[in-house]
Amino acid sequence: MAANLTAWPHWLHSPTNSQLIKNGLDNDDLISWDGVSRLIFLSALAAIGSMGNIFIISAVIILEPLQVRGSIYLVNLALANLLATALVVPASCIAILASIPNDRGICNFKWLTTVICLLVSVFSFMFMAVENFLGLGDRVYYEQYCTKSRIVLIVTTIWTMSIGFAVSQQATGCGPSFCDPSAPIWVPYHIIAGVIFVIIPILVTTGYFTRSVFKLMSFKTQREVLEDPRFYVLTDEYMLKSNIVVFVLMLIMWIPGISVATISTFRPVSQQLLDTSWWAALSNSCIYSYLYAATNQNFREAFNKLFYYCCCKSHVTFSRRHEESRRGEGTGIGLRLHIIPSLNIYAQRKQTSKVSIRNSQTKSRKAVSDL
Repeated sequence: MAANLTAWPHWLHSPTNSQLIKNGLDNDDLISWDGVSRLIFLSALAAIGSMGNIFIISAVIILEPLQVRGSIYLVNLALANLLATALVVPASCIAILASIPNDRGICNFKWLTTVICLLVSVFSFMFMAVENFLGLGDRVYYEQYCTKSRIVLIVTTIWTMSIGFAVSQQATGCGPSFCDPSAPIWVPYHIIAGVIFVIIPILVTTGYFTRSVFKLMSFKTQREVLEDPRFYVLTDEYMLKSNIVVFVLMLIMWIPGISVATISTFRPVSQQLLDTSWWAALSNSCIYSYLYAATNQNFREAFNKLFYYCCCKSHVTFSRRHEESRRGEGTGIGLRLHIIPSLNIYAQRKQTSKVSIRNSQTKSRKAVSDL
């Protein structure tokens, strides 16, 4: 695996010798152009993926409908995937630039970071599903169990446990790794680790998301009976659907890689299958944020205006909604928000014009007083 982590499967592979002779290219030109194409592709992938993760965090910060306690797990998920887009993919670019695609150190770093990203993502989705389910119940019960201190403790525990587990198995060499085929295989350890850190969180997440969907459907049928539906429905329906869609995408993208990694501990697996499953898992970190934008209006509005701001350095207007409008009722109140006022050219011009007007008024008053 260490030999081909910087290669994209299938269409970035080198052509055959007959194609080289036909096209009049020597082997050095082939390696050079193949490296350039992979470098450009990976650089674009890292930039697009990192921008999406940063936009997710920014949307939670600047949009009031997303400023709820459960959003901390979404930010946690974005930070985990930012490790993959900002560290793992650029590490492949460094290996290409340095002409060391077989470097064991770079491979171990990418594998370690990928494992941390997977563990944090899985546990973030698990607690996100639990929080969404508790948000479909008594407000007092929700406030009792989803306190700010508990959420901070949970997030800290997730990162500590994920980093500690990944580093310990990397140091001991007893964990699964694509970089060291000669690593010792201890079947009971692999089974126990897989069940605790992957299978159980996925099953818990699936169960709570399923229960949330059925409970939300039950509330819809009882909406006229309930005196105040807001007292029982704190979870945003559209946010719940987006979380479920992104969770299903993560399963689709990660299950092949997890399955191949498990099979490779018992029997040899083709290099092409290893590369394909590896990059399919990393691709999830680059596209999941845009799936949020495609399935949720709040994220779509934030992505459009943040992208417009980054390109034009102009002011953006976000809609700050009341509690009723978060659930599809009422209308939003327009609020002009300058993310970085110092970079807003219109704000600078307006400020300059105000200062000039004040100076002219001061001079005119002084002249009148002198007369």
